[in-house]
Amino acid sequence: MKNTLLVIAALAIVSCKQQIVSDVQTAPTQIGVNAVVTENGDLNVTDAVEDVTFKTEEASQMHAAYLSLKGALVNTDPYEAAEIASNFKSTLESQTESDITRGLSDDLALISVSKDTAEQRVAFENISKKVEVYLSSEITSGTIYKQYCPMAFEGKGAYWLSNSPEIRNPYYGDKMLKCGVVDKEIQ
Repeated sequence: MKNTLLVIAALAIVSCKQQIVSDVQTAPTQIGVNAVVTENGDLNVTDAVEDVTFKTEEASQMHAAYLSLKGALVNTDPYEAAEIASNFKSTLESQTESDITRGLSDDLALISVSKDTAEQRVAFENISKKVEVYLSSEITSGTIYKQYCPMAFEGKGAYWLSNSPEIRNPYYGDKMLKCGVVDKEIQ
């Protein structure tokens, strides 16, 4: 009798699990996902890249540093992310201080001392918000793509900025590289 109950329980668990799996829908950007990996293993490479110009050199430097940090997180490389964050923070310190640059420095400091990608990604969400505010008023030509992953942070969702309309998700890296959508084009 005890064995019969165990078999029934096991079948119920397997049946439920199979039903749950079949109900899971794949995001449109995940269909046929074959990550493009370059010779050096970079998952952040895309076919389309938008050139963007800004009013100031400071804004151009911030944009370039932000994209490098995003790339390190796409590649799930906490050591590279920490190094880039440290360099990004140094670049900000040479610029005119503002509320945004002070806030960015704090978040970048968190990334630069952490070797935990999950912690770095939480700080990156804050960085993305602040960089968007700053760059939105500085752009003179081109497009910055504000992208969104609804699954990030256990369904809370999170945004990031990109120089390409192609999704490369910094919150999941190779686990869900192309999960997300372009939410807005900043011009």
